[in-house]
Amino acid sequence: MNSYLDPTVISYEQPLNERMRTFLRYEQLMNRFRLFSQRQEPEDSHAALMALIEVLSLVSRGDLKQELLKEIKRQIDTLEPLANKPKLNTAKLLYILTNHKSIFDQLHTSQGQLGYHLNNNAFISSIRQRAVIPGGTCDFDLPEYHHWLAQAHTLRKKMLLRWVAPFEIVQEGVTQVLQLIRESTPYADQTAHKGFYDQSLELSQPNQLLRIGMTKKGNLFPECSAGKHRFSIRFLEQTDPNSNPKQTHEDIEFKLACCTF
Repeated sequence: MNSYLDPTVISYEQPLNERMRTFLRYEQLMNRFRLFSQRQEPEDSHAALMALIEVLSLVSRGDLKQELLKEIKRQIDTLEPLANKPKLNTAKLLYILTNHKSIFDQLHTSQGQLGYHLNNNAFISSIRQRAVIPGGTCDFDLPEYHHWLAQAHTLRKKMLLRWVAPFEIVQEGVTQVLQLIRESTPYADQTAHKGFYDQSLELSQPNQLLRIGMTKKGNLFPECSAGKHRFSIRFLEQTDPNSNPKQTHEDIEFKLACCTF
């Protein structure tokens, strides 16, 4: 089986280190931004800007650019020795290496701290400060923001794309890095006896990400706990969001990929 699941299956991902955790969060926020920035209603532009403000908060907590540079360099160093090995798709490998090196060079030469252009933007800063208050972006709190949301969608979209532009090269790098990791290990069929599964992690391998595939039908979902040496998965049953989830006592068939690239 390949690294992708069919549309009837939900994929759950569990990062195995802090770098992967940050990349997954960044990916989710940027995907949310792209979705809402394309839509035309003022509420959609608000949702897009809230996602962008979350991106800004995320990158302000650590040096995401340096972490991405380290990961791209690590992947390049892993892939380059494979270029002359037989039975490999050399064209695809060279394509990946070329893209990785291009992203690395662009990130390496980019100037300033990631998000600096928004940290010094008074308009964004005022919204960011009020956004932590429930309902804090109402028109009586931020009349300038209310005025901006009332502009034509083309103007709002143009400004949103200008604000997100410095983050795009990072998003491209994160996408390439995560894609390679996800594709590194195929899914395998597994069984959780009485709703529980555990497995040791090989410390000599670069453990990056767990991927769990389950059918969308039914009321089950996985809860994963992962440490340096091993991980465990409990399959919980929840009939509706108003009930407390409980571990099932049934044997559960699922798909698992331990991505170790």
